[in-house]
Amino acid sequence: MTTTVRATALEVLIHDGADWQYDASAYAVTCSFGFDQHQAEATVRRTGGGAVAVNYWSRVQISMGATPGAGAALRFAGYVVPIDNQAYPVDNVLQCKGVLYRAAWVRNLASGGTRMAPATVGAPDEDQVMAILDACGVPYTASHIGGTGKALGSVFIDTATPLDNGPFVWEEGQAGLDYIERLDQISVPDAGGGAYRTVESLGGDVFRIPVSTLPAAVAEFSFTEGVDVLEARITRDPAGAANRVTVTGAPSPENFETVPNSLTVRFGAQCKFSVVSVFAPYLPAGLPAGPSGHPEVAYAFASPMIEKSTIAQPGDVISCQAVADYLLGEYNTVVDTLEFSTPRDDLLGPGQTVHLDSPRLGLTDPERHYWVQHLEVTLDERGAFTQRLRCLRRS
Repeated sequence: MTTTVRATALEVLIHDGADWQYDASAYAVTCSFGFDQHQAEATVRRTGGGAVAVNYWSRVQISMGATPGAGAALRFAGYVVPIDNQAYPVDNVLQCKGVLYRAAWVRNLASGGTRMAPATVGAPDEDQVMAILDACGVPYTASHIGGTGKALGSVFIDTATPLDNGPFVWEEGQAGLDYIERLDQISVPDAGGGAYRTVESLGGDVFRIPVSTLPAAVAEFSFTEGVDVLEARITRDPAGAANRVTVTGAPSPENFETVPNSLTVRFGAQCKFSVVSVFAPYLPAGLPAGPSGHPEVAYAFASPMIEKSTIAQPGDVISCQAVADYLLGEYNTVVDTLEFSTPRDDLLGPGQTVHLDSPRLGLTDPERHYWVQHLEVTLDERGAFTQRLRCLRRS
């Protein structure tokens, strides 16, 4: 049996306002990232602290790892937010948030809000996201912020409620990340491939990429029970599954009808599209047939940021059809959730595809891979380096 001996390393740097300072009192760190949390988070435990000046919003960088492996690689860059002190035993804990936290903390101060997409002209979703990040002081690389490229807001005409700001307004008092989250929910390209999501990765980089929980055909990393896996568990749950998805959008402009000699405005319908899958093996027996003539369990989603019903309709905007097709792929399934931990130091990250060979869990198919939803990286007080993964697979 082969034994692997790993040497671990930890370096915490805190900016004191003038320069980066090495914090020798840091002895344990946990960093977490994932599509279930927009911004990265970190906890730094220190033996009392005091050697390096720390304040709210002090910048912090955390490098850690193991050799063999990536070694002391940059795992987190962000800010110290709350600080916890304990008198006995002497312990000082820094709770840290990634750079994207600024967008969750900064709120719009403009009276009446800020219009993000000019009427009739519109603005691509990626441009709107970058404008919010700029306003919140979040650093990013423009090439990392993807999007549909569509002129969102160019079709929307809400004459039913003419005094409202409309959906493409960053409201006064609203956090920047709240607007970004609303935009991410509907940013689905016509060709599919997922919905764009704004997240933070290792090292403080902000990305906006199309996300689908479908694993890739080839795993980037493979792990084996009894070799490089400390613990593992899997659950399979049909809760929340649905084989009929209905998406409702904004009022459809071509259906508006003004009433002569009156200020009243009538409109016939909102943008809407439903899609059904007959194949739904997770449904219990005996369900009544739905409109398709087959048993159905429904899921509904609505957003006024969706401006037309079908992809084929005029307008370079998001359609209910594109969003419905994407959501059906996400919901018409039983979700396998695989959780395991490893002492290996690979530079893992959310969105990657991994493989686990585990006879005890019944995972022996070499083609069965998993999509990484969440990653936690820890170097504990004993000096042990561990990566914990939560992975998904639709089945």
